[in-house]
Amino acid sequence: MADEKRLERIEAKLDDTNDHLAAIDTTLQGQHITLKEHIKRTAQIERELQPIRKHVYMVQGALALLASAGVIISIIRFFSK
Repeated sequence: MADEKRLERIEAKLDDTNDHLAAIDTTLQGQHITLKEHIKRTAQIERELQPIRKHVYMVQGALALLASAGVIISIIRFFSK
């Protein structure tokens, strides 16, 4: 009799554990779908930012060129006096 009650308690705990695992699986499936959507949106945003990054690099290069030209002109003017 005591063994039967003990087995019933063990079975009840196993059933609770199985229910809990099923709930975890459901949560993970939902998170997986959300993650796939997030990855898709992130990739799309990165593709859209490429032209902007290219423009920023071009402006930085132009400013560096102007700064270098200014330094060279200043050196030439300094030594030509």
